[in-house]
Amino acid sequence: MRSQCRYGSTPRDRKHQRLNALKARLKQVGCPYRFDAISRQNSTVKSALLSRFPITKTHEITPNRSHQSRAILEVTVDIEGKALTIFVNHWKSKHSNGKESKRIAYAKALMERIQKLPSGSEYIMVGDFNSNYDELHTIEEKFNDTSGKTGINHTLKTLYNDNFVNLSTLSTHPDRALHYNLWLELNPDERWSKKFYGQRSTIDSIIIPKNMLDKASIEYKIDSFGIFKAPYLFSKGGLNRWEIKHRKHTKQGYSDHLPLYATFTTHATNQAINTQPTPKVLPTHNLNDAIAPLYEIESISTPIALHDVKVIMKRRSVAIIQQNPHSRGIFIYKDTAKLEEGKSYNLSVEHITQYNGLKEITKISNVTPIGNINIMEYIKDASKGFDVNTLKQNEVYTNLVGVYQKRKLHVGEQKIDIFFKDKEATPPNGSKIKIKFAHIGYYYQKQIVIYDSDDFTLLEQ
Repeated sequence: MRSQCRYGSTPRDRKHQRLNALKARLKQVGCPYRFDAISRQNSTVKSALLSRFPITKTHEITPNRSHQSRAILEVTVDIEGKALTIFVNHWKSKHSNGKESKRIAYAKALMERIQKLPSGSEYIMVGDFNSNYDELHTIEEKFNDTSGKTGINHTLKTLYNDNFVNLSTLSTHPDRALHYNLWLELNPDERWSKKFYGQRSTIDSIIIPKNMLDKASIEYKIDSFGIFKAPYLFSKGGLNRWEIKHRKHTKQGYSDHLPLYATFTTHATNQAINTQPTPKVLPTHNLNDAIAPLYEIESISTPIALHDVKVIMKRRSVAIIQQNPHSRGIFIYKDTAKLEEGKSYNLSVEHITQYNGLKEITKISNVTPIGNINIMEYIKDASKGFDVNTLKQNEVYTNLVGVYQKRKLHVGEQKIDIFFKDKEATPPNGSKIKIKFAHIGYYYQKQIVIYDSDDFTLLEQ
């Protein structure tokens, strides 16, 4: 048996008419849902749930007394005599003064309710959290009024010891308040279900507790999480979003959020959960190319030693290190005080993360100088070849010539996003420039990062 529930929202106060119309249409296309629940709150946007299983109880969780705050819909369904509670969320968005404290209020209200559930209760948290699964790393400063604390990570406890809770931690740790976000089952470059102005995000999530892995009643089927990507959901411009004209839906297009899915079963099986920590000791025979494996891990429990790394670029509090001219480079953020450009070191990596797709080291230790190096031996020469499709993040290029136009660098027939850290140094549109040091960064997609005005020159047309 697989549980089959879907969550969503309905836009008008005539809630049951709209929901019944949706159910009727779903039945016509062979996808009937007998049961439904929708929030009673007087709001233009409501949370709802459709289910093939009987609904035995509904409840609404209000994060604060404001009538503008959408309630969290709590629905309990009966699946073969077993109770499953589903929390349907639609947290405060980041528009209209959407500070993180607003989303933390939702998270606190949700956790307080979960703590009141009977011991052993099985539940799932789903919906639009308006927070990335890694919000602590991606939160923008203009929304950060909580000193970096986030609702989805810190309050919902999807973190343990500053690392994301994985299946191993969830299944073995005694703290039953920990939660696992199913986004972690996908490769990092596959983690997105919404794209807004080219920026990918994971604001919808499915989050489970320890009880969904205890083989006692209803069980999450490991590795069943995914994103529904039917061809009709896409257009040449990206997602095939619904069309609105004169404030009315034209009956064309779909939601700009791709649907998520996961499988749960009442037939508990002995699923293999890797309870061993991710190996952090790199092969001793490969010490000269030890950076590449860092791209395959998400967190570090014990320091990783890197030998003879070269600082091929340093600007302000960031640096790029590489071991040899043909190996991968990696970005170091902030913890660079002991590093100098053009020198080599032995050091240990204490913490690693990913910020909007960019792999970066955020803490190092045991920094020991070795000697001087010629950085130009490690920097790629764009005059000898530059293919946007084969660029790897944290490479550095020189002799890159192109035309700047509306945040894009046009190199022949190719183009790529370009970002100038010093906004005052941004050249006028149509300028032809020659870049001496171009960092291949990543902000939801590949981009060139220029840190200083000295890193490029304007050429005459």
